[in-house]
Amino acid sequence: MSADATQPSGRPRDSGLEHRIIEATQDLLIEREYVGTTIAAVAARARCGKSAIYRRWETKVDLVVAAVRATQTRLDPQDTGSLREDLRRTAMHFAGSDERSGRILASLLSALGSDPDLYQAANRDVGSPPAAALREVIERWIARGVVPADVPVALIAGLVPTAAFGSVVLRKQYLDEDAVTELIDRVVLPALGQPPGSAERSTP
Repeated sequence: MSADATQPSGRPRDSGLEHRIIEATQDLLIEREYVGTTIAAVAARARCGKSAIYRRWETKVDLVVAAVRATQTRLDPQDTGSLREDLRRTAMHFAGSDERSGRILASLLSALGSDPDLYQAANRDVGSPPAAALREVIERWIARGVVPADVPVALIAGLVPTAAFGSVVLRKQYLDEDAVTELIDRVVLPALGQPPGSAERSTP
């Protein structure tokens, strides 16, 4: 749940305070992991009252998920006219060399098994949207007759997210751009019945 979604109508938004709260949450996730990232600790670090946080995020889970999402690039399942480019550009959501972002996400992922509410929110807001964007790309190219209609869309769309989250858990780092491109060329495209590195094009 984002700050925008929970902002009371008619209340002026203090973007500076929200930035401090998000940054404080991210710092604490790195320093103390999820368990040690309490609302009280965030309030102290952000120099605000706990009520200021709860006016924007109803629970700690909402706040932590918002802090993780703030580190990620915007999803944009583009239509470039090339299957490979559509897949590659959409999958770049999982690319990054920022060690801080990787450590923040790693803290979230490491806590999923112990908190069902966190698992549900993270799956909904962090895990599912990127896979859905890749599914959208694949289904677009199925409709154009380029990709066979019988491919396991959900399974293939999950290949890049699985590899990316695995990298974050094991190395506390996102995949780099070369790794994402190699995944598309050597794994995803062949799984879709396309030659590795295929630049198959179709007129929309």
